Amino acid sequence: MCSDPSRRSLSARRTQSGLSLVEIMVGVLIGMIGIIVIFQMLATTEERKRTATAGSDVQVTGIIALSTLERDIREAGYGFSSAAYDTGITPVMGCTVNAFDAGRPTTAFTYRLSPIQIIQGTGTASDTVIVLRGSGGTFPAAHVFTESTDTSKKTRGRAGISPRDILLVARTTPTLDCMTVEITDVTDADALTIRHNQGSYNYTVYLPDGSTSTESRIARHNNAAPPITFSAGYLFNLGNSPRRNIWTVQNGRLQVTNDLLYQDTDGNGVNDPVEVADNVITLQAEYGLDANNNGRIEAGEWTTADPATTVAWANLLAVRVGMLVRSGQFERDAVTTTVPSWAGGQFVITNLDGSASGTTPSDPANNWRHYRYRVYETVIPLRNMLWGSQIRP
Repeated sequence: MCSDPSRRSLSARRTQSGLSLVEIMVGVLIGMIGIIVIFQMLATTEERKRTATAGSDVQVTGIIALSTLERDIREAGYGFSSAAYDTGITPVMGCTVNAFDAGRPTTAFTYRLSPIQIIQGTGTASDTVIVLRGSGGTFPAAHVFTESTDTSKKTRGRAGISPRDILLVARTTPTLDCMTVEITDVTDADALTIRHNQGSYNYTVYLPDGSTSTESRIARHNNAAPPITFSAGYLFNLGNSPRRNIWTVQNGRLQVTNDLLYQDTDGNGVNDPVEVADNVITLQAEYGLDANNNGRIEAGEWTTADPATTVAWANLLAVRVGMLVRSGQFERDAVTTTVPSWAGGQFVITNLDGSASGTTPSDPANNWRHYRYRVYETVIPLRNMLWGSQIRP
């Protein structure tokens, strides 16, 4: 039995002593390493999550943008496709249409009668695609009129023409001329005369329950001083809500504007566009022209040249479009090594500040490479042009 007090004190101190400073520092270091590893794993996981989400967003955006544009182009030429049938029948496709809209700042305006028009972008700019189509509910064959005044036309038969319809009035002699009018009355006893007066008029609305109601409106599209005086010619019914959709890419957004229905809700003096999809970088398009009349578009028949300066409009069978969509996630590494391409060639991509690729922009050089891209492209047949080429008035 130990009876030495000093020994008992030393033993007690040893049993009561805690961790040394070195042991504490080692423990702290291990904890910090663990925290760093956890945060790196979280950062990597979050980055991959954002990349996956951005890729999904790009896919959805691209599908919406391409399908919406494709659906519109498929309707191109509806209501007037037979205008390109034959130079001896109705050779008015491509004429300059004199139109009027009381709701526009400049009421009188013109546009070209063509199912589709591709305006090639200059430099790095995207192409502009213009789609013209009617909305009539009847078979889109041409009517013939044999008598005319500034407010009426006498047809060979006015079946399918109703108040509110917008009609294209065209002639080939003595000069090629086109004009649009808004039908206001079809009640003349001869069952042949249609009228396009100024001022207010009544029209019938058919309700879902089978009943009808009478509405009133003011003729918006009839010019009090028509620029053309007709005596005879052709009529093409564009329905009561034709569209001339102008598709553009502005500031990374695909948008469309209906040029035939002017609306300026924000008061900026510009027709309001409708945004269809974002993160769209560029839109490219080409005509498919059957130049050799063999009924198909061959490899050398895709062109950016306007049909008005090449072959007949009846030879325009299809268009092909390519759309480049970019993800919204900026990656730390350069994930895109080459410029994306489509069937019509290589796209033109700029840096985020608009400078050309390969230069030294205000942002890091070639920063466009730090985004992921998807290419959407398709060939769209112009079915109304194909059908209309066989329709006689």
